[in-house]
Amino acid sequence: MRFFEMNKPQCFNLKKIPSFLGLPVGDLEDLSSEKTAVAGYFCDNLNAPSPGKRFLARQLRYASSHLDAPKLTDELFSLAIDVGDLNVFPLQPKKHFQAVVNQCQAILNSGSSLVLVGGDASGLQALAEATRGIIGTGSTVITLKELAHEKIPVEQQIVLAVDLDQLAGRYRSRPSRVAGLSPGQIIHRINKAPGQIIAAALYGLAPSLDFHGNTETRAALAILAAIIERMRRGKV
Repeated sequence: MRFFEMNKPQCFNLKKIPSFLGLPVGDLEDLSSEKTAVAGYFCDNLNAPSPGKRFLARQLRYASSHLDAPKLTDELFSLAIDVGDLNVFPLQPKKHFQAVVNQCQAILNSGSSLVLVGGDASGLQALAEATRGIIGTGSTVITLKELAHEKIPVEQQIVLAVDLDQLAGRYRSRPSRVAGLSPGQIIHRINKAPGQIIAAALYGLAPSLDFHGNTETRAALAILAAIIERMRRGKV
């Protein structure tokens, strides 16, 4: 498996692409049970297609270079790695799905937890399939709504689904609804999640690429940081 290597020199003397939250850049050989891998997912045409959601990972990486971007503690910073973008084949759905499952399993087999960033819900589906292939029925997908209402056993291993389409309209550049959750409410639910989060998908947002997208991009970065922090705490 080959990930996009962001630390290689870019063409035309462009600056190298920043990493998520300024994290170290690595690959499979850098992962272990103490680490959390963060990977981009560049696909938005397979589950409730919505052009632009594939750009979330790119936008969050660039926003991470801003001085006011969220910061992880030194300990957490040393335990998380940006492994680049997964290889995808969005025009060949069967090949695509299996390739994404295989790549997620390769990361999870290292013992590392995994956060998949960007795209549509097809990334979550592949991630859930990957965890089932490793630990069988010992894991379950939990949504933000279920975090608020369901009683989840503390021994449960969780694949966390964070759909940013649930952000309230006031935080969105192109709102599809007025009601919804604030970034603070989403982060509160993540922090209070019981069980062990072994994988998570952060998806469902097509960030605006002008100044109108600043609020939603900052919100998504803060939520990404909260997911990493909650993963490293283990069970709650």
